[in-house]
Amino acid sequence: MEIFGLLLDGFAIALQPLNLGLIIIGCALGLVIGAMPGLGSVNGVAILLPITFLVPPTGAIIFLAALYYGAMYGGAVSSIMLGIPGASTAVATTFDGRPLALQGHADKALIAAASASFVGGTISIVLFTFFAPPLAHIALVFGAPEEFALMMLAFATFVGLGGDDIAKTIFSICIGLVFSAVGLDIMSGEPRLIFFGIPGFFHGINFLVLAIGIYGIGEMLWTIEETRATGGAKMSEATVTFK
Repeated sequence: MEIFGLLLDGFAIALQPLNLGLIIIGCALGLVIGAMPGLGSVNGVAILLPITFLVPPTGAIIFLAALYYGAMYGGAVSSIMLGIPGASTAVATTFDGRPLALQGHADKALIAAASASFVGGTISIVLFTFFAPPLAHIALVFGAPEEFALMMLAFATFVGLGGDDIAKTIFSICIGLVFSAVGLDIMSGEPRLIFFGIPGFFHGINFLVLAIGIYGIGEMLWTIEETRATGGAKMSEATVTFK
């Protein structure tokens, strides 16, 4: 029963007028930051961290939490409207959200993304609140063999979801493994796959940068091609509209 008492105390603090205002401001700023490809929730929290010195410690934590969750949803906005994921967690949103936007159903895609973000975040918070202690014990015994088995299960799932083109899926997995191996070895510190001796590869290849490059460049090339095909006139029926 102690956990319920602590939850009631937390709700009493969070529902104070000052903290409610910080929640609204944090969500709004997080939405704007998350919609900017390349920033994301973590960078947004780091950028606006100095603002928290102007408010009490409890309000600062509430503000940063609201900012983080707002940015998590904001990444889906650019994925749907621009076809460029605002965060690594919004890459999958591009697959279904962008085609819906091109069909004139951007509003439905945004509502679906917001609903999924709210429901998923709520469920994860509830599960973490009540199951954090037993999960901590499992994490302590989760070693290298278990992690390897989990990765193999993930790869098998990718192959199963890949449909009939199994060779293409396996090839994509191999490319991802090669990119993830770039950088310094975490055990020996030896450099691995440092292309052309560029120092920037010593830190590895960031997944968010790679995702933005793949989807962002592709979307820009498609837009340029459409503009040239129409002679700079109005875009074709793929133009995003709201209904």
